[in-house]
Amino acid sequence: MHITVRKKYILPLLFLAAVFFIFLALRQPLTIRNYTLSSTKTDTPIRLLQISDLHSTFYGENQEELLQAIAEADPDAILLTGDIADDHVPHDGTKKLLENIASTYPCFYVSGNHEFWSNDIDNIKSMIASYGVTILEGSTEQLTVNGQTIQICGVDDPDGLTEKQWQTQLDACAAQTNDTVYTVLLSHRPERYAAYQNKGFDLILSGHAHGGQVRLPMLLNGLWAPNQGLFPDYAGGIYTESDSTMIVSRGLCRNDLPRVFNPPELVVIDILPQEKTS
Repeated sequence: MHITVRKKYILPLLFLAAVFFIFLALRQPLTIRNYTLSSTKTDTPIRLLQISDLHSTFYGENQEELLQAIAEADPDAILLTGDIADDHVPHDGTKKLLENIASTYPCFYVSGNHEFWSNDIDNIKSMIASYGVTILEGSTEQLTVNGQTIQICGVDDPDGLTEKQWQTQLDACAAQTNDTVYTVLLSHRPERYAAYQNKGFDLILSGHAHGGQVRLPMLLNGLWAPNQGLFPDYAGGIYTESDSTMIVSRGLCRNDLPRVFNPPELVVIDILPQEKTS
């Protein structure tokens, strides 16, 4: 009889366990991913916040959830690494975010592939610039915060350029690097990491991979990513190769395929002074 009773509860318990597992796997709370770096090129701390692959997604009414998370992070600058707007979704979510952050923080933007796929890239860039966001197209801007000057440079997504044009933009950014000023490169595409290396960039920020869409914590960092295919090398996280460090945001999009164990994220990067050695 005891065995019969136990068997009676096995299926319901397995069902509940499966439901709970699916609930955990598909939960999409907004998360904050923190990274701390150090450099001999900085004398005071700098906090950067990266926003990538929003695809005009809304986080609460009028972007309240997203804006509150940004305010709590209290960044010195916000870096937008592509696909902030989308080729199918109306731009309302993008506009609501930009109208609230660009008047408070220095903001810098590079394009993503979906913005080019819209066939309306010029109007999208004009819209983004109208809020006071700096558009980077193979260009470099200096930013001074807390008495510390750093360089922010960026390249367009290659889907909108010929390969030669894209390389020209990257070379123009690399020409501005030096041994004394910390330089950040914004580029939507992490799979081009090899092209960014050995060019003097202290930090590269990318997106595009959406965290590999499906993750299994401690087992699989990403199942599939565009332009990388199955088991992508650069799905999301921090990567250090050669003389460069790249951070890949898992992005904020909640409009497309389900994210599995892959919550959307804001990336916060603290760059701390490192003691100089003689």
